[in-house]
Amino acid sequence: MQLSLTVVSSHENDLVKSLLSAGYKFELLEDSSEDGIQKALEETPSGGGVIILADDYPARTAKVTKEHLDSAKRRNLKLLIEYPKSLHGYSFGEPATILYERLIVSNDFLSSEICGSLGPEKDTIMTANGCYFLPAETKEHFLCLARAAGYDKIVFGLPEKVYPVLFKHKDYPDVLISAACLSCFLRARYAPSLTVRNMIQALLYWVCGEKAELRCEYDSCASYGKDDPLPEDYEYNAIRRNLKWLHDYCIYNAGGEKGVIEGFESAIDCTGSQYMRHILRADCLGEAAMAMAVDGWLHDNPQRKDTAVSLMNHLFGPKFYHDNPKSPMYGLINWFENGLIFYGDDNARLLLGALVARSLLNNKAWDEKILRCVYANLRTSGRYGFRHNALRDTSFVSKNWTDYFDEDLIFYSPHYTAYLWAVYLWAYALTGREILKERAETALRMCMEVGSSGWRWQNSLSGEIARMVLPLAFLVRVDDTREHRSWLEQAVNELIELMDESGAVQDMFGDLSLGKYPPPQSNERYGTAEASLIQENGDPATDLLYTTNWAFIGLHEAGLILDDPRIKAACDKLAEFLCRIQVKSKAHPKLDGAWMRSFDFKKWEYWGSSADIGWGAWCIETGWVNTWISTTLALRHMGCSLMFLKGRENFRKIAPEIEADMLTDQTDAEFMSNNKKSAVKMPGSE
Repeated sequence: MQLSLTVVSSHENDLVKSLLSAGYKFELLEDSSEDGIQKALEETPSGGGVIILADDYPARTAKVTKEHLDSAKRRNLKLLIEYPKSLHGYSFGEPATILYERLIVSNDFLSSEICGSLGPEKDTIMTANGCYFLPAETKEHFLCLARAAGYDKIVFGLPEKVYPVLFKHKDYPDVLISAACLSCFLRARYAPSLTVRNMIQALLYWVCGEKAELRCEYDSCASYGKDDPLPEDYEYNAIRRNLKWLHDYCIYNAGGEKGVIEGFESAIDCTGSQYMRHILRADCLGEAAMAMAVDGWLHDNPQRKDTAVSLMNHLFGPKFYHDNPKSPMYGLINWFENGLIFYGDDNARLLLGALVARSLLNNKAWDEKILRCVYANLRTSGRYGFRHNALRDTSFVSKNWTDYFDEDLIFYSPHYTAYLWAVYLWAYALTGREILKERAETALRMCMEVGSSGWRWQNSLSGEIARMVLPLAFLVRVDDTREHRSWLEQAVNELIELMDESGAVQDMFGDLSLGKYPPPQSNERYGTAEASLIQENGDPATDLLYTTNWAFIGLHEAGLILDDPRIKAACDKLAEFLCRIQVKSKAHPKLDGAWMRSFDFKKWEYWGSSADIGWGAWCIETGWVNTWISTTLALRHMGCSLMFLKGRENFRKIAPEIEADMLTDQTDAEFMSNNKKSAVKMPGSE
């Protein structure tokens, strides 16, 4: 189909490629000089349209003069100008870029008849990743950049400060100006894809009067569609791809020590790339060691096994592990390198990873430190098995570990403590030491008695429910009673109720007063703290960082314990969902094979409210997300539990002495006063 349209651009522009692939014919002039623009205006049939695109974005090239505008007016042409170097009638400021801002439809123009009723409605949210824009003054605009809360639509109106993006020329009503580049929507991965496509189609209709059906093929997307047929070995392929991604793009060698990056940041730049978060965290180390041990075990690969050993040695080395018996921090492991912060949740997951690696490598070199770390967390938890969300070096200035051990703390927060209970139960299975089971069972009993409606939730209540399944499955594994089974069945039933037919576990929050990080309650709060991926219950997002990953391992373990076909079916469906949404990317191989954080199971793409500071919808977390998904897939492949019991003989041998040692106060009263350090903020936590 021939469009009455001239595009001043290169063949490589996303809009040009989309039109050509859809079979449309139009005039394409690749000369964006002043003479080239004038030629385009002269050669376009009267009444047609001309689009001048920003090929060198974020650099600026096109200069649009008064003569150009007068020519367009004289010939009755519609003119769309994108991100110009200069434009008659406007004095743009220097290009600026976004921080919290998203692209908001600020007017009904795009969804009106003048745009073919094709565009998104007013208040719709899009992301213009890595956007550079030209600050401009205008009374009316159709698109703007603004810091505004919401999932698909803004919920508190536009803030006072907005940056106009799309508006009409103040002196030429048939000239539309884009102060940013909209035509790089594929390269820069603008989202959500259907909304962005509709926006582009609306602009095309305004320019040339035709409803162009664009073919927009995004590069970095889900591996399979919701209903695509899957190969027979799709689960194994997902394991292989993810473990290769982890080894090739996330593990590094620094000074002879193997480390693992924290992941890739959520922010996407204007080329569609994401920068790595080069921060070494203990939890990621332990979880990466687990994944590399799984890789070595599954594929009989000695190189992957050696990598796992190196990661384990680093984890239990001097930058992380506290080995001074006189310190109340004895046996604890730093959150990050030399960072004296001890989250129970992070210590729990590094221990789970370390226990898997130790078992699969059949290496007892770390047994003593693993067990000391278990007791270090136990002795800094209260008598009911609950622990503060985090302790720091400063937490021991006026208190000893004995104060925490004897504390009557009640803290109904599975996010922070449930996986410590799983660790204690696994350690009990290895050692037979009763205090480990007693404290875990007491805490689990109290949580189940109060019910999920009474739990504190971190980012969502879904995440808390998902976290509870693994320790409850472990409890049944080590102490199979009717009551323990009923608790596990209750938690699994609540989890399955959250599952969409696609297999996704829908995020939802409970009582806002019990939420630590609820969705932002104003535009000003957007992007300033941790937050939910959804704005309101019913938003179709699943959270792979805080919910789905833990639901997967939990359902796997519950399915091995409970003879219930519903659980197996739910776990199978969740596995299929995760394999479908694994990222595929040719343009960005460092993303290929990974899982991002927030997937919208209705749009079938990664999308969500990126209000969570630093950890928005497109972040990639090595430890919490990717290692657990691939490890669970591998456990399914081998048909076995996470709770490996290899090494039980040695653990039972060393446990009595370690328990007596760790639960006897040996701390030096002067230790903390002589070794005072201020608790530091983790690098990159902003």
